[in-house]
Amino acid sequence: MNTFGIIINDFFKTAFVTWLLLVIFELLNPGMVQRFINLEYYFYLLILIFILAQKLKK
Repeated sequence: MNTFGIIINDFFKTAFVTWLLLVIFELLNPGMVQRFINLEYYFYLLILIFILAQKLKK
């Protein structure tokens, strides 16, 4: 895998863990996560990055 693929893969893992933590915080205490962070769109971006990383592996 090339360097760009490794960077994308590492970014995806970090971003996914961050997204999970934000969702957990929001479920534990509604309103804790700022409303300008739209978790749904963030998740769609992560899916797109995951697909890109899978294509780069091939």
